[in-house]
Amino acid sequence: MIRHIRHFGQSEPPAPRDRLARRGQLFFVVACAVMALMAATAALEVLLLLFRVGDRAGMLNGGFSFVVTKDDPVGLPSGFIAISRYRIWQSTLAAGLLTLRLIPGLVVLSSLIGLFRLHARGLVFTTENEVLMRRIAWALIAYAIVPLITHATLYLAGMSPVPLKLELRQLDAAVLGTLLFAFVNILAFGSEIERDRAGFF
Repeated sequence: MIRHIRHFGQSEPPAPRDRLARRGQLFFVVACAVMALMAATAALEVLLLLFRVGDRAGMLNGGFSFVVTKDDPVGLPSGFIAISRYRIWQSTLAAGLLTLRLIPGLVVLSSLIGLFRLHARGLVFTTENEVLMRRIAWALIAYAIVPLITHATLYLAGMSPVPLKLELRQLDAAVLGTLLFAFVNILAFGSEIERDRAGFF
């Protein structure tokens, strides 16, 4: 029989639950910072479209475009159409569609904040984790589908030259969301085992 002898004064390594809690706290702080930054950026972009700030917001190749360079018309990208050149109802519609485009990403971040908060408490196999993971999966699916709706609407409103525009990141989001649903089933199975063990003891 081999016995592990701990020398005097040598501290024991942190338990896995403690390591999970510490990492959860760190990820929670990072996710909160990213969430705040993304929310502020999203609000700024929507307001630029809503208030028709033509030198900063507009349309480019059928998609939303924002200029962060100096106030120099020469620096504007080719094909850029200022939002102020559209009618008021069109710019209002564009602001609403952009809000719709940004919602899935904000849902993913807010759900991650909830997950990391649970991990900071050492909770993994819980019903709350399942709900948040499913919410992230649905948000990823929405991230892949919503641009199809917005592009078609922009085309009907005369703001896009193409009715359909599919990007590689949409396919990535759809695949990731589908895989995440499979992972949620594994998590649900682990949660059931955890509940049975808690009831047994």
